[in-house]
Amino acid sequence: MAEKHGEEFELIPMSPIRRMEKRLEQLESNTGSNSTNFMKDILDIIRMNQQLVDELAKANDALRIELSKLPGRLEELINDIHELLSYIKASATEELGVAPNVDMTPLAQKLDQLIEGNKKIVETNQSLMGSLDDLERKLRRPPMPMPPPTRRPMPLTPIT
Repeated sequence: MAEKHGEEFELIPMSPIRRMEKRLEQLESNTGSNSTNFMKDILDIIRMNQQLVDELAKANDALRIELSKLPGRLEELINDIHELLSYIKASATEELGVAPNVDMTPLAQKLDQLIEGNKKIVETNQSLMGSLDDLERKLRRPPMPMPPPTRRPMPLTPIT
């Protein structure tokens, strides 16, 4: 989540938000509705909001599980690369005889670069996991109560 000029930004699905916006527009446009319909509509909006939060929490948990698998898989990849390198060295010594004259340092340097890149990916994934922990803590907070209206609401008409 990046902050720019005091605003927070997140990646979330837009369809539930659009439905809530349309529902609010309908509520605002209908002025002749009674208070029980108005309260039902408000409760529906709150339920939709809670469903959106629940979906985000589920997506967050699924992403956390997948990201937690990455370090182990990267470690396996590094071990496999080391094993492959040992096979390449062994085959090179067999191919050339007892004393290999081929300089393997460029290949070893490239593999070292790959290993360093993988380490950076692991560090990035760990920082992402920390950010996801922060996001989950923010999503788990209880919703703030709605402040009492400061002006008298206009009567709403029933939705036809």
